Amino acid sequence: MPEDTSPETSDAAAQAGTLEVAEQVFLDVVRREIAAMPDVAGVGHRAPGLFRRGAGAGEALCVELGDGEVAYSVAITVAYEVNIPKMVEGLRQRLRSAVHEVTGYVVRAVNVTVEHILPPEAAEAGPPPIPDDQPPAEPGGDAVAGPPPIPVQE
Repeated sequence: MPEDTSPETSDAAAQAGTLEVAEQVFLDVVRREIAAMPDVAGVGHRAPGLFRRGAGAGEALCVELGDGEVAYSVAITVAYEVNIPKMVEGLRQRLRSAVHEVTGYVVRAVNVTVEHILPPEAAEAGPPPIPDDQPPAEPGGDAVAGPPPIPVQE
């Protein structure tokens, strides 16, 4: 269905205000969709290396926002017996649909790097947690427990 871009509609929309969707919203939607996929064992942990330099070198999930469109780069770990090309195409379709439904943005590209394949014996133990780049909770809020302290030998 074509969008109504008549001057009356455009003026009314401009008078109503603006809408800005924060980058974190796009990351949250993708994390949730990836977590719901049974063949994806988790989001990878990209380490900087020879060909990964500059901004985003250590990030396993990156988003690039444009005017009404968005592009993603994601590094994942998959289950051992998965057909990778078929799974990646399903992931792309799922992300396009979810992001458009939640934000109204069009997903221009989903660049996927399969960094690890989870051996069958590790799959039985369950998937690793998906990293969350959220800042720690404010004092007095629901704090997320960090790793236990490292014992000091004297």
